[in-house]
Amino acid sequence: MSVDLHTHTTESDGTWTPQELVRQAVERGLTTIAITDHDTTAGIEAAQSQAPPGLEVIPGIEINAAAPDGADVHILGLWIDPANAALQEQLDILRRSRIERTEKILALLRGLGVPISLDDVLQYAREEVVSRSHIASVLLEKGVVETKAEAFQHWIGEGCPAYVPRYKIEPARAVELIIQAGGVPVLAHPGLLPNLDVLPLLVEADLVGLEVIHPSHDQAQTAHYLELARRFGLLPSGGSDCHGPGGKDQIYLGSYTIPAQWLEDLAARR
Repeated sequence: MSVDLHTHTTESDGTWTPQELVRQAVERGLTTIAITDHDTTAGIEAAQSQAPPGLEVIPGIEINAAAPDGADVHILGLWIDPANAALQEQLDILRRSRIERTEKILALLRGLGVPISLDDVLQYAREEVVSRSHIASVLLEKGVVETKAEAFQHWIGEGCPAYVPRYKIEPARAVELIIQAGGVPVLAHPGLLPNLDVLPLLVEADLVGLEVIHPSHDQAQTAHYLELARRFGLLPSGGSDCHGPGGKDQIYLGSYTIPAQWLEDLAARR
């Protein structure tokens, strides 16, 4: 088996449609993938309907939250029920806050002499889930920057002149929503966090898994997080965090997979 439990599509900030992601997964020999778009479940049905025999598509989500110290904390939900009312109500709030944030960022950019409209951004984004990555794509298209990374470094990243903080929920609330939706909550890419002070709080909130395998983790970090998962009684998980060509990272689909036993252990906690 070849299993990747962290992927994104055009329904959030990925560049492959759900159908294209499925085709790429098949070509790369994957047997199980999870669709974990940011704050939306819109891509799940299309991906599942496209999946041929031999490829399982797990319905998932990645909820953006914030630790008490303000750090970004992303919680993956695996095997969620996309129709869960409480989950969808919160996701709707998160998506609307993304639009409001985008409009504030664009106002700041206009004040800095960079005229970009919301329509410009929506050419790259689904209206449901707008991200700074989509704004960076417009800045690249208009020649304001030479790379999307430069857009974050000089314009829209934290501490930059057009940065606007995002509305986020508490990580424990994200865990609760995923459990209410019948899912398995997993803390995503712990190596990207400034610290893991939030981990005991998440364990108390019934966090199930820890993303051990991720492109941002080197070999030593992978071993460390595997041991940390054991210490806290969490199940290891992992994936490529694939965003597709032209996305925020290289295309790691098929390169970062997890053992079949990890999948079975996580599935048993549904």
